[in-house]
Amino acid sequence: MGLGFVNGNSCVASSFRLASNNRIEQLLKLVLHEMGHTESLRHCELRTCFMRDCGGKNHWDEVTGFCKNCKGFLTKNAWSFSNN
Repeated sequence: MGLGFVNGNSCVASSFRLASNNRIEQLLKLVLHEMGHTESLRHCELRTCFMRDCGGKNHWDEVTGFCKNCKGFLTKNAWSFSNN
């Protein structure tokens, strides 16, 4: 569904294999996942984290946000998160 190299400068995301009923929401989660890789984040063990390894399957509906560790890493790398 996507490809982002750790510490890279670009990533690719495709909506082709995403669910048709909530494709935009799933694509947003996929894009944030791939952008996380470009910021040097690797896959996360938590099932609800954006950085979860989906293993070639569509698990995006189970993902709810960056976990505390991934969010902390990104904050140190100048990402900003709203409280909403």
